[in-house]
Amino acid sequence: MSWLFRLFFLLIAGAVLLLVFLISLLGLALSMLRWLFTGQKPQIAVVFQTYRQWQQQAAQQMRQSRRPEDVIEAEVREVPTSQPQPPQIDDKR
Repeated sequence: MSWLFRLFFLLIAGAVLLLVFLISLLGLALSMLRWLFTGQKPQIAVVFQTYRQWQQQAAQQMRQSRRPEDVIEAEVREVPTSQPQPPQIDDKR
């Protein structure tokens, strides 16, 4: 009897998945027809286009911020290892 329930629920899940797929295709077709007749892009296309533009602008800003003339010079000194010093802890009580 349990295999019958599993089969029933599998058929229900398949039907729901098919229904969601068909509704998505219908929405895509309607948005394409609207784009064809009105010239307005679908909202999802506008969102993705804006996101891509934002990514390109961020990449350009990152490239511009890494200039070769922004080199920071520092003095290098060697720390002697012959006499290890204990860590200096300040008591702040």
